[in-house]
Amino acid sequence: MSSSKRRAPLSIDFIIVGAGIAGLATAFRLCQAGHRVRVLDKAAGPNRRAGGTHLPPNATKVLLDWGFKDELLKHGLSTRASTFISIDTGKVIGCLEWKEDVLQETGADYMVIRYRDLYDMLHRAAINAGARVTYGATVTSVHANPPRVELQDGTVLKADMVIGADGPRSTVRETVAGWSSEEVPEGHSAYVAIISRDVLQNDPELSDLTRFHENRPDYPIWTGDSRHVIAFTVAGGAEFAIHAFLPDSEVDGIGDKDGWDVIVPREKLPFHFEPKLQRLLDIPATYQRVRLFQRECAEEWTDESGRLLIMGEAAHPLYPCVLQSCSMQIEDAEVLGTLFSRLRAWDQLPHLAEAFQELREPRTRAIYAKETKAFDTVWVGPGPQRDARDQALYGMMIEGHKGWDETKMRWQWDEICEVFGYNARDAAEDWWVMWGMLRERSITREGYCPSSYTVPFCMGATVTHYAELRN
Repeated sequence: MSSSKRRAPLSIDFIIVGAGIAGLATAFRLCQAGHRVRVLDKAAGPNRRAGGTHLPPNATKVLLDWGFKDELLKHGLSTRASTFISIDTGKVIGCLEWKEDVLQETGADYMVIRYRDLYDMLHRAAINAGARVTYGATVTSVHANPPRVELQDGTVLKADMVIGADGPRSTVRETVAGWSSEEVPEGHSAYVAIISRDVLQNDPELSDLTRFHENRPDYPIWTGDSRHVIAFTVAGGAEFAIHAFLPDSEVDGIGDKDGWDVIVPREKLPFHFEPKLQRLLDIPATYQRVRLFQRECAEEWTDESGRLLIMGEAAHPLYPCVLQSCSMQIEDAEVLGTLFSRLRAWDQLPHLAEAFQELREPRTRAIYAKETKAFDTVWVGPGPQRDARDQALYGMMIEGHKGWDETKMRWQWDEICEVFGYNARDAAEDWWVMWGMLRERSITREGYCPSSYTVPFCMGATVTHYAELRN
């Protein structure tokens, strides 16, 4: 049976703090597994962030398994390559292409999608699966004994388990780890906007940008010294997403405030690039801005009781607007949902919570390191290192036109299999076969039957909690 169809023998009540991608995806998976879920978020309503996001094969295969094929085909677009262009001259440097045969081996497609479409997709799915999502609910404190959260208005909500998916400045993390995430400004910010594709098609100097996905499924990356711009088609081809990364030292008068609610007028941004890119960036009147921070992974993702757990950016760092930003959160949700679809006894809770960190921490650390290294590649300044990069990209573009032999295909697979070929569901199922079933067998041999497990301290109020969460 697919893990996304399996229902846990023991159903419990969850509170998830945070209704971002991680929170909504996790609510959906836990509801699928037969659990009762309430999601709380301090925002006034659903996230309406601008821009697009990448869905590489490791994320796409999860969404397909969840049943989102039709929505992905409607809102997303497949991509096969990135064309690198000089941000100063407009000259094509080269191309990084993912071959069709290699991508097929990863198990899914590489897609791009508007962030809002992905968010709405998960929001609808979570609600349809039975989750209750409440906005305007600011959690001020979290407690483990019994598991509960207190809201800003004094309301106390109880559950059997509390999950923190409330971002890098997580309230739940403060309780679990004893401290919030330490952060240091990375020195750059991402500026994001969406423009209508019709605007580009009606501009003779920009209309060829809309044909990146028509003639060849790739997207342009303008790269320069400590800056770059990515643009790609989203919303089923109706809109164009722009992500511009600039040094904070070059942008005056926007203050230290950060977060997706920061709106920056176009005239405050120092866009002085090659003519075509300059014309493109001048179209939006405003941009949403989010700062990049360097953050540390939490040492502990769960408390001693196993009733509090952190995930997503509350547990591990992610950069915004990069290749794996949303993918890591989707993977988190799939691993957690798969593990908790196996829940049959109360004393499994701490073991499953620990398994989640055991599975996800090495993976997210590795991806964060790769994303950090990727910035060094696109931001490299003039000199031998840039020359070597440009030569490699140009060589790949020429080889791509000629066709790749089996040796080059194998080389590319070796490069991407660890990242794109990862299967979150299989990782969780493998852990269960290796360790979860082993533990259950040892319990059975010792004569400790799951039906005789001790009733947890919050079980006496479970019916009350359930009624409260459903009201």
